[in-house]
Amino acid sequence: MAGVTRPTAHTGDSFLHSRFVRIANHTCRLTATVFLLALLSACGKPPAEEYLPDLTLTGLDGTQTSTRTFRGKLLVLNVWATWCPPCRKEMPSLERLSKTADDKRIVVAGIATDQSVNAVREFTTRHNITFRIFTDTPGNVANNLGVRVYPETLLVAPDGKIVQRIAGEREWDSTAMLNILEDAYLGKRSELDIIQAAPAQSGKR
Repeated sequence: MAGVTRPTAHTGDSFLHSRFVRIANHTCRLTATVFLLALLSACGKPPAEEYLPDLTLTGLDGTQTSTRTFRGKLLVLNVWATWCPPCRKEMPSLERLSKTADDKRIVVAGIATDQSVNAVREFTTRHNITFRIFTDTPGNVANNLGVRVYPETLLVAPDGKIVQRIAGEREWDSTAMLNILEDAYLGKRSELDIIQAAPAQSGKR
């Protein structure tokens, strides 16, 4: 009959193929959306809280101190070495901080990772470093704290939570850093983008 086109044998197959493609495309879009939402959700989660582990620290005189004794104050814990130029450069500002900070709220301490305790003792004597310095000759404490570069300073809130890890040299008694320490005392992390730091040194000796 004129004007009428007879369906070919493949019409049904083409219809099924087209429907399958639409379903597949919809499924792909749905999967991508779910993945994106999951990714955004993960990105929005705050980092897991980290607490200072219970460690035994050895002083220059051989006496041992537990990290638990620092609870109740903001602990500015500087991990350093005498062979590290940025470490040496920031020592005077850490010393000034230890002298001027409210000792009822803030305590400054250092962990020296030198292989020679005598080198640390000579350095602290020569530069009149009076805040508490502990030694970590084997490097076990630094490893337990996850320190890989020097200097790295941990700001530990009074409840023992590590609020912030700061790599590189800082001017610790500057107004900007004092504001950061005040936030850390309250358990709040601060942004450091506006404060330039000297490059940190590799932890390899």
